[in-house]
Amino acid sequence: MRKDSLSNMEKTVYQKWLDRVKYDIDTADAMCSTGRYIYAVFMCQQALEKCLKALMPSKDIEIVPVHNIRRLAEIAGVIAEINPNDLIKIDFLSQFYLNARYKEDIEELSSQITDEVAKEYLRFSKENIKWLTLKIRP
Repeated sequence: MRKDSLSNMEKTVYQKWLDRVKYDIDTADAMCSTGRYIYAVFMCQQALEKCLKALMPSKDIEIVPVHNIRRLAEIAGVIAEINPNDLIKIDFLSQFYLNARYKEDIEELSSQITDEVAKEYLRFSKENIKWLTLKIRP
């Protein structure tokens, strides 16, 4: 296989992930504007997870079936660049991977996610998606 063909194939892999990131962050925005705050934050988690997975092929790292954002940041080699306050936010978002899917957890999470909290995590996610996207090398 020619090198340029491999490069195009890799681009396809990360571009597919970035397309999913855009869809998820747009969905988070829509959920936030309609008052569905838990789902807004859940989609923020999904978008950041997928953005980290988009970064991996550009660094010759195999995409792994992991959903914890902190762990993905470690695998992608960007954890050292994330400040401690942002790691707290990342850990908060990571709990939404499963918890936002089950009815018994939704009530508990509802008390934690206000309009203000959802908007802050949406802003945080968009900012970090932009930062991570700039790190992707075609």
